[in-house]
Amino acid sequence: MPSQRQQFWYTNVNAYNWKKSSKVQLEREHVGKHPLQSSPAHLVKVKSDPFDGIDPLTANLNELDPLTRMVVDQEQITPYSNTNIRSSRDTFEPWSFRKSAILSRFTTQEKLSITTSIYVTESEVRGVSEKVLHRLEQLDLDSGSKQFFGGLSQEEYTHKINQLHQQLTEAWQSDLRVNALKISIQCCKLLGDTSVISFYPSKFVIITDILDKFGQMVYTRLKGKQSDILPPEVAKETCKNWFFKVGSIRELLPRLCIELAILKSYSFINPNPEYSRILIRLLNCMWGIGDPVVAIYLRCYLCRVAMELVPNDRELFMKCFQDLLLLHDQVLDNFRNSPQLAEAKVSMETYMIVLSPAIDWILQCLVHRGEHLSYTLQLVSNVPPFWKSVLLSSVLATFPPSFVAEESLNILDVILSLETNLSEIIRNLGLCLIIVHPQHIHSKEIWPKVWFLIKKLQNRDSYLDCSVVWMEFVVKNFGPDLVNLFIEDIMNHVSLRNIEQYQGKLANVVDKLLTYSSDITQLLRMNKFVKMVSILPVDNAKSVIATFNAKHQNALGDNILISTIMHFACMLHDSVDALTPVDEVKQIGSLINGFILRVNYGRDYERQIQFYDEARGSFTNIDTVLVELIQCVCRLGMEVGYIVGGHHTKRTRGFLSACIAYAFITIPSLENCYTQIQLYHLTSQVAYANQCVSQGDACLKAAINSLNENRNEFDCGEPILIEFVCNLLGTLLAVPDHPKETMLYMLKALMTIQWNSDVVQLRYLALLGAYGQKEYPYKFNLVETNSELYGTAKPFIAEVDLLADNVLKELLSHLKQLSDQRQTKARAKLSLDIFWEIVNWGDISVMTNYALDLWEVSKKGLDPAVINRSTEPLRKKANVKQEYQPLSSKLMITT
Repeated sequence: MPSQRQQFWYTNVNAYNWKKSSKVQLEREHVGKHPLQSSPAHLVKVKSDPFDGIDPLTANLNELDPLTRMVVDQEQITPYSNTNIRSSRDTFEPWSFRKSAILSRFTTQEKLSITTSIYVTESEVRGVSEKVLHRLEQLDLDSGSKQFFGGLSQEEYTHKINQLHQQLTEAWQSDLRVNALKISIQCCKLLGDTSVISFYPSKFVIITDILDKFGQMVYTRLKGKQSDILPPEVAKETCKNWFFKVGSIRELLPRLCIELAILKSYSFINPNPEYSRILIRLLNCMWGIGDPVVAIYLRCYLCRVAMELVPNDRELFMKCFQDLLLLHDQVLDNFRNSPQLAEAKVSMETYMIVLSPAIDWILQCLVHRGEHLSYTLQLVSNVPPFWKSVLLSSVLATFPPSFVAEESLNILDVILSLETNLSEIIRNLGLCLIIVHPQHIHSKEIWPKVWFLIKKLQNRDSYLDCSVVWMEFVVKNFGPDLVNLFIEDIMNHVSLRNIEQYQGKLANVVDKLLTYSSDITQLLRMNKFVKMVSILPVDNAKSVIATFNAKHQNALGDNILISTIMHFACMLHDSVDALTPVDEVKQIGSLINGFILRVNYGRDYERQIQFYDEARGSFTNIDTVLVELIQCVCRLGMEVGYIVGGHHTKRTRGFLSACIAYAFITIPSLENCYTQIQLYHLTSQVAYANQCVSQGDACLKAAINSLNENRNEFDCGEPILIEFVCNLLGTLLAVPDHPKETMLYMLKALMTIQWNSDVVQLRYLALLGAYGQKEYPYKFNLVETNSELYGTAKPFIAEVDLLADNVLKELLSHLKQLSDQRQTKARAKLSLDIFWEIVNWGDISVMTNYALDLWEVSKKGLDPAVINRSTEPLRKKANVKQEYQPLSSKLMITT
């Protein structure tokens, strides 16, 4: 180690010139734009796939969480609420897809009731004849005690039925086949109860699931009996026994349901069963069902079974549909004369909607291969108006959209003659037309008729349901004038007093407008649209700004549009409070920043900074927006400086002062201390680049004071702070000292901060070595540096040497501590770093012994290969300047 002396450091004032002469120099070229800077339009884009390959950390980010996936699946299988499902109507839609839609749509708040029997085991029955007699008695549901459960809610009712489902499974697993059959019969009898008609479609779904389970259990058991060990007659006789049991059921409804449920098992009796003949027989028997609602849903269940057994039997499905046509008088009489419907105050439209799932399924089974389309439509057109409304709604919901589009004018003529169920029919027609390309439909002929029908709707909910669908049609096929007229009519139908009940549907209208408008700016110019978004929850304003940022990539300078989007942005900002999640605040800030980056008034810079000033006053609660505004103002100042070529006039200098003052007074309002010092540093660089030296000094002082005062409050970690300090030192080299301050006063203030790393001390040595050069490697345009102020004057070099000497003493003291702590490797690495600082910036003719001592220390703890590679740069220096030759020769000898 070097011995203690009064002075350790001596600056080599020619070090930079020597380094400069020993390297290949590139010509300097002035550029007006940073090569890595992105255009404003790209600053707000998020790259969905940042790597060409698969990133293990982000590969699953595009997957949906379980709850969101459930919602998406629900929307995909709901023909009543999602228009996207209409695109697949040319293919068959399985019943499993429709079940969830029916269960979610048909609910009730009314009270329900259920009646069940107490089951009797057959363990005490002896003898074959007695056992057969007992089983037949068990099938008689009128015998024995019963349990009645009334006043049940929908959830409780569903729970009771699920209990029956569970009892059915348990009875079957316990070999109590008759009990299982009896439970199935009880479930079938529940289908005959239509007292709560709004819940009937959901009840049908739940109970038919139980019947399907029962039929599958029977089939599986018979399949097990058809093995190589047992003769085929065993399965055949068991199957016959099941059908005989079903045939002994007294009531028509459960007998038909159970036979349909186990009909698949008939193949064990006859290998080539005539399913079509059996289904026709059962279909004819259904005329004995008195309640038309039950009769229609029972035909729906028959078609479900037929699609599994004889999917190609078009005559069966046509006969089933023709039966529907003949049921119109019975349906109408039931609606008019049913005391239950009258007591529940069921409307005509509600009654029709309840029938729609069953009729939709029957029609889909009939025409899913594109057959009988025109013939079926003709049959529907010739039935009475009441029944025509029901059937036409199902036709539009099930027929291929392409066919509906071709026949749209004829269908509209039929609709114009109807008075009931108009909203459902108009809506279903719109769902077909919006997925067909506009050239395939006569939009100009269709819309006037549809507009007439929509305006006839008196119910606001029905009107809005149709408007949600047809708004997409209008946006796709017509210009902004008609769209604006439609929006105005919607707003006239909405009562602001009860706006909460319409917000969901109005939000759907807004979503349609944003999704399908080709020019978002035309939409934002419509006052009614702005009013509609303003009365909705703030999420809709968020959608407007997000859509604008995605669709409008050009610069925005229209004051009307800027004012409109600023209004929505203020809505987002004002929704932020102390309870708002951090991620949501970031999302809102990102959306507002995307809008701010697009505002561009061209060469009207005063108007531009005025906009930034207004934005600062409007978005004070979101730091990310304030940071973006500061960066925009700094970029604006640099742009003005580039235009004048660095030679500012009185006016442009005043403008630059305003930009720097804007940033300087905005930065303290930010919460994050590290962000503050970064922006102070950035603002100082803008100030110096435009000859605003005093303002640049103020920003640097603020950054250094913040580092000093808030040293323990930074949450970014010391390595990041050290990196910032190193960047700050690079700026200090080009900053001149203030005439009224001491030499290097900013560096001295920065050096008072203590760090746990030697990196900063080494950078201090490098900066002080650069300070002592006759010419600095870089400078700000038209701003004098300390080399021009002091040159290599002895007082200045002495001050540099004094500061460097203090830094070197601290480093050597740390070396001693590392030696005492026996940290050999860390000591060797630090020694090598100090050695190179001396070689690069020190007067080697005086400091040779220090360098040799440090070299010896570094050799004891580092890899010899590293040491050998380190001698090569020094050898090259010795070839250029003879001052390095003594040190180089001694190192070569020692190495």
